Amino acid sequence: MPPKPKPQLTHFLLLPLVTPTSRPQLQSSLQRFAAEVTTPTESAEATLPAKAIRPVGAIHLTIGVMSLLTPERVDAACNYLKSLDIHSMLRAAAVSPAHNLDSTGSPPPHPTTIPTDSTNTLPTDPPPPPTRPLTTTLSGLHTLRAPTHSSSLHASPTPSPPHLHPFATALRAAFTTAGFLVPETRPLSLHATIVNTIYARSARSGKMRWGKGSGRFDATALIERYRDVVWASDVRIEKVAICEMGAKDVLGGEDSGGVVVVDQVYREIASVELP
Repeated sequence: MPPKPKPQLTHFLLLPLVTPTSRPQLQSSLQRFAAEVTTPTESAEATLPAKAIRPVGAIHLTIGVMSLLTPERVDAACNYLKSLDIHSMLRAAAVSPAHNLDSTGSPPPHPTTIPTDSTNTLPTDPPPPPTRPLTTTLSGLHTLRAPTHSSSLHASPTPSPPHLHPFATALRAAFTTAGFLVPETRPLSLHATIVNTIYARSARSGKMRWGKGSGRFDATALIERYRDVVWASDVRIEKVAICEMGAKDVLGGEDSGGVVVVDQVYREIASVELP
């Protein structure tokens, strides 16, 4: 039996990381990193091509990818995101494992308690605790592959509050159960991509012009060099969003070569704010 064709990916569910507070930190860190790894020296070539460094506006934490091939499916996914009880999901993630959330993103109901006193007064549940903000720090440089055959490198949200990963896992489970995310069997690994050599392909031919055509490189020295770097600290995650695949250019002024691309961002089609 031939293998099942891979779905056409159109959108993804994410936690954006670029805010007015984090942007200056990320801008400074990425500019410094790019200057250090994309500039050739008298004795050596540049470590990485400039196009492999991700722009500030594209930095995020991916929760899952989607194949939404009709406007109706896109609308349904957006409406589903807006229907979730995000506050309850955050509270449940803070006090219990992610598997204690049901497929709607809500914690299981408390069992009913039958009063035993003579007044027949139903017990009153205490008010829910305030929802803690999701604030993280992006640090280090890591790879999901063997360091000697890397094509992408990422920063980890470390340190993070203990409910960040359970909350993101619950979101992935809810969207997968609802049929909007492409099912994934691997545990969720939250990471912010800093380097991806796929973007160093030729825009005209689509071929890799770097890394002997494969795009893979030995990242061992880079990972060690940037092991303790902090890309941005105290980054408040302000929303959950659905975006279209493919970052779009943000154009700025002009130079001798024409219009200058100053950033790239993903087009957001729906989002809900976090407390």
